[in-house]
Amino acid sequence: MEYRSATTAARSEKDLKRAEKFGLEALESVECNPDTNARIPYFLAKEVYLARKDYRKMAEMLAIAEQKNPDQLLENPYKLGDTPIETIGEGVDAVRENVWGELFNKAVVLFNKKNYKKAEKQLKLCLVIHPSRIENYPALVDVYKKNGNDDLVLEIVERGLNIDSQNSYLNMTKADLSYQNEDFKTAQELYLIAIEFSDDPGPIMRKLLFIYIDLGENQNAIDYSNELMNKYPDDPDLYYNVGVLYQRLTLETFDPARDLFLKTTVESDPSTIIELYGSFKTARQYAYNSKDYFLQASDLELDESISTTEAVSEMRKLMDQMDELFIPSIRETARSASIELE
Repeated sequence: MEYRSATTAARSEKDLKRAEKFGLEALESVECNPDTNARIPYFLAKEVYLARKDYRKMAEMLAIAEQKNPDQLLENPYKLGDTPIETIGEGVDAVRENVWGELFNKAVVLFNKKNYKKAEKQLKLCLVIHPSRIENYPALVDVYKKNGNDDLVLEIVERGLNIDSQNSYLNMTKADLSYQNEDFKTAQELYLIAIEFSDDPGPIMRKLLFIYIDLGENQNAIDYSNELMNKYPDDPDLYYNVGVLYQRLTLETFDPARDLFLKTTVESDPSTIIELYGSFKTARQYAYNSKDYFLQASDLELDESISTTEAVSEMRKLMDQMDELFIPSIRETARSASIELE
């Protein structure tokens, strides 16, 4: 009786408030077989709460209907395109997909219009309605970043990875967070997963390049940079990043050598003088490589980059210092100490 009253109120009287009242009573009525009758919560979800755009209650009722009896036949089966929708379970899936799709598309439009607060609200509804759609999670990551909710990014990434552990964007985002926390090993593992499952692995591979440097694996970094350039020979950003790689190697070699140079005299241990000379030679080669890659990046860029020009200038100045001061001076020190350098 309560269920008939609810459907009449919704379908004939267009009184959703009365329909909700009788529908909720029917959920508890023994006459309506509440333990096995999934039509009641399905009706409330589709014809009352969806009609009122009360998406949270709609999602709640869809879950109840699915739990009670997903194989129960619908009162009014229908077709969605060429697909027959005949059972409660199929009806629940159809409603979820349709409503989720509409809300998600609205969220994308809002995001593109830079209305990030409203986009976040829409995506949170999407998450309630259809939590298994992986698209929710990367989209929420982007919105949280725009809204300054950085503390929520890792939480939503973890939830997304529980849905799809191979999602490239979520693995990359988690790797970025690990990198920021200087957990380079974890970042390396996650970047490798992100690369494996990415449709556009190049940008992620560039990030991995610097992991090798931070781990002190310089030869791996050099080998990997060569691999990258074979794959992306016309990418100015890649050449720039490899230039940065060699720039970092230059400074990591040059700075300690300069400090040691200031303490080195003719009386210093011969091995120290030989090691110092080798360090300057290595630093100069790194600087030369860095300058060369920056110049290649500049040649491939459509617009001249100030950062590239400055980087080239910095490497040239450093090479000049080594050619005109440090290397000649250490050679003179070696000669005075009767040490063979080469």
